[in-house]
Amino acid sequence: TSTLDNGEHNLTAKATDAAGNISAASSALTVTVDVTPGAAPSAPDLQAASDSGVSSTDNITNAAYPVFTGSGAEAGATVRLYAGAALAGSAVADASGNWSITSTVAEGKEIAFTTEQVDAAGNVSARSEALAVTVDRTAPSAPAALDLTAASDSGDVNTDNLTRVTTPTITGTAEANSFVTLYDGETVVGTATANGSGVWSITTSTLDNGEHNLTAKATDAAGNISVASGVLTVTVDVTPGAVLSAPDLAASSDSNINTDNITNALNPVFAGGGAEAGAKVHLYAGGVEVGNAVADASGNWSVTHTAAA
Repeated sequence: TSTLDNGEHNLTAKATDAAGNISAASSALTVTVDVTPGAAPSAPDLQAASDSGVSSTDNITNAAYPVFTGSGAEAGATVRLYAGAALAGSAVADASGNWSITSTVAEGKEIAFTTEQVDAAGNVSARSEALAVTVDRTAPSAPAALDLTAASDSGDVNTDNLTRVTTPTITGTAEANSFVTLYDGETVVGTATANGSGVWSITTSTLDNGEHNLTAKATDAAGNISVASGVLTVTVDVTPGAVLSAPDLAASSDSNINTDNITNALNPVFAGGGAEAGAKVHLYAGGVEVGNAVADASGNWSVTHTAAA
């Protein structure tokens, strides 16, 4: 045809024979010429169910096939989704112009997702505004350097992981800003978020008397979970030892008659037994500590009085 304007055209035909006789018009063929593309669809939105990780609105995901939704298309138009310049999926808009596309996309940081619509006539709209999405399917490294803090490691040695604190504080390192979960065996006993340097601190829920094998896992912003850390074994002991035997003034310190407990020694020595092996025994005169010593493997001890009057 000659050029047809935008719009609907009712086309008919007539035949003229060699003698010049003209037929009646044919039935009409209605043809619509549409050279006007639709408006750009809305920017795509990452569906909450596809926005994995701690937040469902941060546009960081580990989804294998993330779903994007939007609106603003013509009814029945084909909406194309692009990840950068690559076509990532398409779908047909419903009667209200809404659409949902399950995409195929590789990993990448802040990928610009845009959409366009193609109407029934084949007119292609402008691209929508972009949505930046990070696709991360790589698990973080396991947390490291689990340690019972010195303040929670009670007793005379604050590095032996033996404590009477039933809600001890554990520290360690992990991927920066990751979510750290602390386990006692398979039981969760605490959580925390690592800071920008990857340092975290968790005060556990109450631990029973006994040995506890603590591990940690890190979850990144996309929801990827690390393997477990190495084990930190912490022993909680809230059971005091038995009452010790009464101290005995050593014969070497019991001057003159060595069984009368009368002495002129400036620093008398007292001995006894019944302690736990390796326990520290404290000697008191009235309510004042006057010396201490570590019990031997048999629970025996000997303390030199350091504050004799």
